[in-house]
Amino acid sequence: MTTYIDIHLFYILPVIGVLSLITRPFLNRSEVFKISFISIIAFVYTTPWDNYIIYNKGWSYPSEKVLGVFGYVPIEEYMFFITQTVLTSLWALLCVRWSTPCLNFNYDKHSYQLIRWIPIAFLAIATVVGYIITIPGQPTFYLGCILWWVSPVVMFLWYGAGNFFVKKIIPCSFAVLVPTLYLCWVDQFALKENIWHINEKTMLNIFVAEDLPFEEAFFFFISNVIIVLAGTCYDKSRGIIETYTLEFPQRFSISWTYIRQMFWAFATSEYNLPQIVTGDIKESIEIIKVASKSFTTASFLFQAGIRLDLIILYSFCRVTDDMIDNELDIEKKKRKFELTKNFIDELFYDRKSDYDVGTKPKKLNIDWKKYESELTDVEMSSFRSLSRIAFYLPRKPFEELLAGYEWDIEGRLVRNEDDLLLYSTYVAGSVGALCVYVMMYRCDNNNFELVENYDYVIEKAYQMGQALQLVNIARDIVTDSETLGRCYVPTEYMDDEDEEIKILCQEKKPRSLGDKKLKKYSTRIIHLANKQQFESVDAIKCLPRETRGSVLATTDIYRGLVSAIQSSPTYPTRASLSKWNKIVIGIYSLYIKSIQYVV
Repeated sequence: MTTYIDIHLFYILPVIGVLSLITRPFLNRSEVFKISFISIIAFVYTTPWDNYIIYNKGWSYPSEKVLGVFGYVPIEEYMFFITQTVLTSLWALLCVRWSTPCLNFNYDKHSYQLIRWIPIAFLAIATVVGYIITIPGQPTFYLGCILWWVSPVVMFLWYGAGNFFVKKIIPCSFAVLVPTLYLCWVDQFALKENIWHINEKTMLNIFVAEDLPFEEAFFFFISNVIIVLAGTCYDKSRGIIETYTLEFPQRFSISWTYIRQMFWAFATSEYNLPQIVTGDIKESIEIIKVASKSFTTASFLFQAGIRLDLIILYSFCRVTDDMIDNELDIEKKKRKFELTKNFIDELFYDRKSDYDVGTKPKKLNIDWKKYESELTDVEMSSFRSLSRIAFYLPRKPFEELLAGYEWDIEGRLVRNEDDLLLYSTYVAGSVGALCVYVMMYRCDNNNFELVENYDYVIEKAYQMGQALQLVNIARDIVTDSETLGRCYVPTEYMDDEDEEIKILCQEKKPRSLGDKKLKKYSTRIIHLANKQQFESVDAIKCLPRETRGSVLATTDIYRGLVSAIQSSPTYPTRASLSKWNKIVIGIYSLYIKSIQYVV
């Protein structure tokens, strides 16, 4: 005999278990809080409704099929309020987490109001109609109960996040439909087994499938809509908070202060906020899509807040690097360097030490006009975006980044491995350290601090940045020579320094050195990169737990270039990984390799 508890044990809990394993790398404190909060609300709101329907004989449960009853409702039914919410929420997490929240904001007031109010008007009518047709013992009773139960909730949720939901309609629809179909199948089985019974007198007796009444299918559909829409409300609120840090300064914490801020963000219409913020972020995203497909792929592994600020940081580094590399006129090149240096000085003018950081955003008095006259729109967008998150970043790594640009402007040669490591520290180790600050600030534990491991983690972040830059240099010997006339291969590696520097930097004919020599140089640099990576990877254990798998996967995806270089019979012009190779490496690192770092 199949009982109600068997439905949980064999059909619901195993699916939750599988989904929990799949979503493990993405389940941070914020997601757990979201699912818990929605589950509690679902339990509290559904309990009286369910009791009302059973009291009025809308459905019933054979006593031998349930563990017991509290009020009029079986214990297993109370459990189902929670298990359905958790199951659908976990599935929704897999469906909707992949886009940056601010890309789903609607700044057009006219369309925003139409999308908000037209569905609310229909839902208001549905509420009234549902209330009118909810007559115990009549065929419309069950449908009426569903209408007056769900419509006010959907109206409330739609008011705050209807536009956000519409912008994400494809993943949100997928998040709703799959669990709906699955739960309808389970419901159909349970009805056949008489685990519960729908009163024929209180339903329309229209069946969407064998033994599956229309009302049951509609219930699972609309209840999953509520769950996904509630999650969307949470995501929209967090997206606004993380995008508009000046207007919403409170970091994530399980506190009334943060919850109040979440409700304020939920009620805020995006068109009342400055659109330029999102416009600048969109420019940053476009920059990294072109500049680094590996970073673009890896960035999706991080939670939305960390991903957003890493995108802003990386795009600033990319833009300022291009300002130096792409400008042929040496005087203009120096002028842009001075502009960048002045900008960094303005950002961090009040810092008391190299690594002094703030905890609250503040408005900066930057004279943007002097930059607008000399920078492109894309460059300005990058500068503005960085200024909004600079309050929690230290000054020193940016000064090191500038030192790397100065190295390139002066055309300094890399004489030995010490020079190579120093240059890599300037242009990439500094970025590695800044990434740690992003993760520290944006992680969901507002009390997280490195404390006694601080110096160790920052040191290893520099070292990991060095490792990734060395891989980059090993890959780009030909590209750097042909496009920039530069050489980062240590001259101590060369058989004839003067001749080879002439070939690489003046003639820009790196292929004349031959594949054997190019591969020899890249192999030596890769060996140095491997050493730096091996010595720094264990520091991942000291990062916030929710970031460890993502950091490991990110570094492994980028280091996948090593195998692409080494497996090629000739030296490739610019080795790369296919999209599927990146996905495979990411999945392996995220789910298998990362276990030793998160347990």
